[in-house]
Amino acid sequence: MPKMLGARYLAELLVGYGVKAFFFKPSILSKTLAQMDDLPIRRILTHGEKAAAYMAEGYARASGRPGVCAAQTVGAGNLAAGLRDAYMAHSPV
Repeated sequence: MPKMLGARYLAELLVGYGVKAFFFKPSILSKTLAQMDDLPIRRILTHGEKAAAYMAEGYARASGRPGVCAAQTVGAGNLAAGLRDAYMAHSPV
């Protein structure tokens, strides 16, 4: 049985949850992003992590689908404001 890379597992997990859009800053998850090439997830590049969080919330509200945003290490702190607003509004981010 062939082994699945963790990056591929994460990409397929997102598809399994109905994720159609992924908002990110271009310094993260490069292997996972590469694994999304043949999957039906639209990758949307943002200027920063805070923008990714707000865009994911807007997408979730408008589409009714889960909005997914990502950051790494220090940038994760920049997601906080957008994620707080999404949480307070009960948006599926």
